[in-house]
Amino acid sequence: MNTNISLPLIDVNSAHCALRVENAIKTVPALAESNVDLERHIANLSSTATAQNVRDAVTAIREAGYNVATDTRTFDTTGISCGGCVNSVTKILNGLPGVLALSVDVSGRTATVEVVHGSVPYEELTTALKPTGYRLSPQAA
Repeated sequence: MNTNISLPLIDVNSAHCALRVENAIKTVPALAESNVDLERHIANLSSTATAQNVRDAVTAIREAGYNVATDTRTFDTTGISCGGCVNSVTKILNGLPGVLALSVDVSGRTATVEVVHGSVPYEELTTALKPTGYRLSPQAA
């Protein structure tokens, strides 16, 4: 997969912090070419980063004592009626680089998705699910 993912970093304000974050990311073997742009407060992941590599990088950054800005979105769902549906939705959405976590409440007909801030627009989530017949609708604020 070829993607350009930038992780917005929280509380990375010095060269020392940036180096610690870079070293943490490099514990993910596929991301050895990644780097931190201290001026912009972002970590640029290598262009071949998979969705799992992104999740692993965020975990490594958090374990190093830093954080990544994320957005948590809650949606009403349509068509997700059993555990098999949840597994399908989870597999599809977890395949999108930038999706960090997903939980689906079948009985409540809702899904909560945590994404790297600015990385996965709503349209990308719905497009990924469109062939399955499952639907996500943003909940009213």
